[in-house]
Amino acid sequence: MYRTKVWLEELRPGQLLREPFCRECAALGLRVLATVVDHVTPHRGDWALFVDKSNLQSLCERHHNRKTATEMAERKQKQQKN
Repeated sequence: MYRTKVWLEELRPGQLLREPFCRECAALGLRVLATVVDHVTPHRGDWALFVDKSNLQSLCERHHNRKTATEMAERKQKQQKN
């Protein structure tokens, strides 16, 4: 999905133009350029959620990696309970 024309030429660059600074850093009063476009709600292969512009946020690599690690740990924990 991340290799599609819509992601590479529309969604990703459009999001970084609309929101050039990391949303998480901005919440802390910092202006750090965003380098990653993140899905607020993980799309898990759902195309509609993947292309939903309202589900996108700009993050720096540090905050994106932290968010991804947290989501993966939560998902693993949930799977272990089931």
